[in-house]
Amino acid sequence: MAASSGGYLSRRIAYIDGLRAVAVLSVVVFHVAHWDAKLGPGVLQHAFIEGAHGVDLFFVLSGFCLSYPVLRTMHARRTALFDIAGYAARRVVRIVPPYYLAILVIACGLLIIDHAGWRIPEELSVARVTWFNMAKQVLFADRRPEFLNPSFWTLAVEWRWYFIFPLVLVLWTRSMRAFIFVAACCVIAGAATRAGGFDLPILPAFMLGIVAAEIELQQRPVGRVAVLMCILAVCLGLFLEPYYAVGYFLQQQPGWQLAAFFFVLAAGSVPSLRAALSVRPLVWIGVASYSIYLIHEPVIGALEYNTQIPPALAGAVAVIAGVAFWAIFERPFMKNPLKGRLIAIISPLVARFATLVGVPSSIQLSLTTGGDKPKLPDQPSSKEMQTETLLHISGA
Repeated sequence: MAASSGGYLSRRIAYIDGLRAVAVLSVVVFHVAHWDAKLGPGVLQHAFIEGAHGVDLFFVLSGFCLSYPVLRTMHARRTALFDIAGYAARRVVRIVPPYYLAILVIACGLLIIDHAGWRIPEELSVARVTWFNMAKQVLFADRRPEFLNPSFWTLAVEWRWYFIFPLVLVLWTRSMRAFIFVAACCVIAGAATRAGGFDLPILPAFMLGIVAAEIELQQRPVGRVAVLMCILAVCLGLFLEPYYAVGYFLQQQPGWQLAAFFFVLAAGSVPSLRAALSVRPLVWIGVASYSIYLIHEPVIGALEYNTQIPPALAGAVAVIAGVAFWAIFERPFMKNPLKGRLIAIISPLVARFATLVGVPSSIQLSLTTGGDKPKLPDQPSSKEMQTETLLHISGA
């Protein structure tokens, strides 16, 4: 599909996968440090734990990759028909099967480890997860759950975002001011109130991904500015950490969200950075990043809790295990014909449900946020809009 979309889109897919690799490897570093009992408090531990902000990068990339194919068509044709039923079906096929299989594999693996006599950290123990908690995870509910894998919390947040993504995209195309107002309200609500749990304060990261896709499609030379702003945003994130004393590494902090946003812009605008992110090893890791994210933490926790292997080696084993999981369990759902058959089955069901509850089956979008834009090369066909699935960041 990348080859059929022309050089421009192929180049984008390469470095976007590189960004996915950076995001998931950062999270792996965080969990390596989290489970390393020998790594005491200090600057080094703090630096490693900041790897949790790879999740912020995942969130920005998620908004970028969902919006990019639609915005590309709108820039080329001034309008695009957003198929809600097809979009929902693709999200289900892309996210749900690997997630459910990860739950099964992790549960079986932890039970085998327990039977073999290895110690299991309380945070990863299967015994603490009741059937009710398991059902909540299957339904992407995260109200005070006991996750089988603590990393699963991001999937519930993203799942809810998928429902509001069409509305956010419409807002962006209709009124930039309203879009900025909503993002600002989310930041204020997250900082000053407890409204919305994680969803509201994290939503701006998702919205920034849409802005990044728009800037990239306009092909603006923002490289140097983006690098500088990324550095300043990291400094802002570090400056704000004392005000987030409980969980400074969590994803509701605007400084780190802005850092991820400007890093994405820099990756697309600085040729040397884009080339570095497009090297094959990073691209391969990026392609498997969802699977790596799904299973890496239990692997790291079990190894560091029960063996004397170096923490870095535990992280490497977790990445290899994630790639193996991708090859066996995720890859079949990324390629036709299985993916196509599942989408063909689910899409009509979603359309009928949407009709039943009074939701339109499609939305006509028109680009009005920035005046006339030049057409991009290699105008996409309707088939090429399916690159949404290829570009999507689903980890987290």
